Amino acid sequence: MKKLTLFAVLLSMLCAWPMDGSAQGSEKGDQLVSVFLGGSAPLQESGVRSESITGDSLGNAELDWGDGAASYGVQYMYALTSHFAIGAEYNGNNFGEAEYEREYFFNTANWGEDEIDSKMNVQNFMVAARYTFNPQANTRFYIPLGLGIASSKATFDYNYAEMSGGALDRDSSSTSKTSTSFAYYLGLGMEGQINDNWVWGVEGRYQAFTFDYGKFSNEYGKENLSYFALLFKLGYRF
Repeated sequence: MKKLTLFAVLLSMLCAWPMDGSAQGSEKGDQLVSVFLGGSAPLQESGVRSESITGDSLGNAELDWGDGAASYGVQYMYALTSHFAIGAEYNGNNFGEAEYEREYFFNTANWGEDEIDSKMNVQNFMVAARYTFNPQANTRFYIPLGLGIASSKATFDYNYAEMSGGALDRDSSSTSKTSTSFAYYLGLGMEGQINDNWVWGVEGRYQAFTFDYGKFSNEYGKENLSYFALLFKLGYRF
């Protein structure tokens, strides 16, 4: 809920930003190459439970598929009209480790500790499009859309420690699987002119893809996963 509230606040800020029509806006035939950097946050859990990955219940916890991500990418756009542009994009999202721990004690000399970390890397190769509401303004608002292919890699790291009868037993393992799926994004963006060629921007997106958890366990199949991305952009127009 907090992540959806953040998205709503962002949209409100973008819609409230003043427009300035004094500078050169977007024209038919313009080409724009942009790089962007930002962060992403998962919008749901994976649906996978720890016992399916580790063979140990770990409290039978449902696992997140990752923590906050570093997001980055590059995009090329060509303006078919002053309002509508189409192009291509690559974007990557390296999600951090989501950690789960369980400690249990039989007495001061006999105890155990389990930990599992899950993370996801998502690489998207997409056809990109955008519709600009006010192409002639210095500060412009637009709807970005992307359709393409996601190559995603999920990793689970398991660490185990147990003290029994004065002997300490440790074990660890890691397993990774890669899945390819359809991916898309939809959002709202704002950009402004630095000068005739350089453009700055900020963009909020809802992005989605599918991961096949059946590669880890027969108990599961394909899960539809999504995340919110906030990106800061710098572009060169020619």
